[in-house]
Amino acid sequence: EKPSYHVQQSIIAIGSGGLTGKLSEDATQTQLKFLPIATSDFIFAYFVERYGFLGAIGLIFLYGLLITHLLTLNYYFKDDYVIRVFASGLGLLLFFNMSVNILMVIGFAPVVGLPLPLFSYGGSSFINFIVIFAILENLLAFRYMDLYNYERKL
Repeated sequence: EKPSYHVQQSIIAIGSGGLTGKLSEDATQTQLKFLPIATSDFIFAYFVERYGFLGAIGLIFLYGLLITHLLTLNYYFKDDYVIRVFASGLGLLLFFNMSVNILMVIGFAPVVGLPLPLFSYGGSSFINFIVIFAILENLLAFRYMDLYNYERKL
């Protein structure tokens, strides 16, 4: 089956990025608007055209570090079930959204409209992830404030 116009243009943008990417005036797919609305669901293609294969590996590595950190919180808080559920759930949600978005952009998955977490131009997805991160941070901060000799003042 023939891929859609967005997927074709994103594959061309990824291929034209090369190893180290292109400058902003040389990025033909995004500057000449062959890839429309590149800052939303197809921002990975935009990023790879600008920063190349090395930038893509770096971005995936940073997502991997964040997901690994969230999943290793399970080992630090073995007695607190709520933190373990929030941390591992957020890590798996980040992994799922990142994987589906990247596979969608390179043409291995159908276009479903999932933005790249914490990176795409999409308000509701960004706000949802920030709220979940804030809940996790609140759980970590206020359940273990006695470890830091912090007295809560009302």
